[in-house]
Parts: sequence; structure tokens; C-alpha cells
Amino acid sequence: MEERIRKKQYIKNISYRYFIYVVAVIAIIQLLALRACHTNEVSDLPEKLFSSSVDFPISELTLDITSGNSESGFIESESAAVTEEAPEAETEESETETGTQDFTDIQKNIVLKSMEMLDRDIEYGYQLYPDTGYPSTNVWISTDVISVTYNECGVDLLELIYQDMIEHKEDYPMDKTGRKTPIKHIDSRDVVFQEKFFSRNALTTLPHEYDLDDENRDFFWQPGDVVYFRFDENNIDKDRGGFISPHTDDDGINLVIMISPENNELEEIDILQEYEIVGHYRYPQPEVD
Repeated sequence: MEERIRKKQYIKNISYRYFIYVVAVIAIIQLLALRACHTNEVSDLPEKLFSSSVDFPISELTLDITSGNSESGFIESESAAVTEEAPEAETEESETETGTQDFTDIQKNIVLKSMEMLDRDIEYGYQLYPDTGYPSTNVWISTDVISVTYNECGVDLLELIYQDMIEHKEDYPMDKTGRKTPIKHIDSRDVVFQEKFFSRNALTTLPHEYDLDDENRDFFWQPGDVVYFRFDENNIDKDRGGFISPHTDDDGINLVIMISPENNELEEIDILQEYEIVGHYRYPQPEVD
């Protein structure tokens, strides 16, 4: 009896060993099969993954504006690639389209900021902003576009106008307010007072008529210049202001970045030859060597 039990136990142990051996052999075979089937694949990023599929024509701009090293590098490399194909033609075309004058950093910043404004949902309307005078909603008047752009470039235009009005009251038409002392968040946004500030402090020797045939047109009408238009010849309070845009219409006439009751939202409009220009300023005044 005991002999029979030991014999069964022996057979059972042998069965377990065979099972383990079989499992181990199967595992080894699967591992070898996986290694034999495995191949290393290398995925290379496309060479032009980050390049634009659209060629932006230089002719749309009257100013070659760069911001930061990356954009400058892009423009330089693109110019170099074209120059290799036709160096003389490209050089002449570049000077014709962008001009040869230099632009200050503040001018470039004004253009870039004013262009960024176009992406904001800004509607025309007047609201009081008693805290600072700068809009805290999307309801703006034309002078707000000018003052906010300057403020985002580091120039607190409303404070400058306010201080200039306090120090030179005799030069400002204070009688229109019925007060002897200006109120910053109200008067500094007034189109009449803003125009007066620029006429006192900005470069004013700029033409008020846009002459497309003038060979010095690109110098006189630079992107970032401030211009004011007379919409009602009997009411100067209805003057509207904006910035010269780097973009032009089909005739090469600069567009203007502005907002008014007529267009009701901030946009680039073709207006330089449509309404009377009553102010054309470059501020701050460029330094003369």
C-alpha cells in the first residue's frame, strides 16, 4: 500500500517537472521569435516641418519690421536664399519697396502694437474710465486706440497730456470744458486736447496731403505716424485719429488703423485721400544726428 502511494507521488512530481520544462521551452521560443521579428525604426522629422507653406509678399509692407532674433533670422535667411539666385535684382527691389531710412525701436513697437490691436474685439463707443482713463472694456473711441498703443509701448500718453495741460493751460482750449483744471481720465482722451499735445510735442513738419507721386512719400508717411481726420468741418470734436499702417491698397496708398462711428470697429481703412487730414505727427520726435 505504501509502495503504491510513493509510486503515485513520484509520477506526480515527474509530471510537474515536465510541465515546467515545457512552459520554459515555450517562453524561450517566443522570446527568440520576438527578437527575430523586431526591427529598429528611426523616424526623421520632415525638414520643413516648421516652415510656412505660404510665401508672404514683401510688397504688402512699406516697412520691414522685425521683432526679436528669431524673426530677424528668418528674414535674413530668406533674403539670402533669394539673393543667391538674383543678387542684383533683389537688392534693387528691396530698396524700392522698403526704403532705405532707419526706424527707431519705438516706431517699430508702435507699428507692431497697433497691428496687434486689430486682433482685439474693439467696438466704437464712449465710456468713462475713471480709474486711469485707459479702457477696461472693449468699448473705445479713436483716441483710446492711440493712447493704449503708446501705453503698451511704455509711453503713458494720458499722463503726458495731463501734465502738459497743467503746465501750459494757455495753449489748450480749456474754455470748451468750462473748467480751469483738466481732469486726466476725461480731458486726456479728448481728441482736441490729444491733437494739441502732439502739435506741441511731436514732429509736425509732415504733409497733410498724401501725394502718391512724391518721391519722398515713404519718408513723409511712415507706419506708426499719427494722423487726424476732419469728419465734420463744423465740429472739431468729431475729428478722429489713427495710425498709418504698413499695409497699402492696390494703388500703394497706406491704410490707416483706426476706429470711428463710420466703421464701428477697429480695422485698417482706406481713408488717406477721402477725408481732410488736420494733423500728421511722429512721436516721439526722431533724433537727428
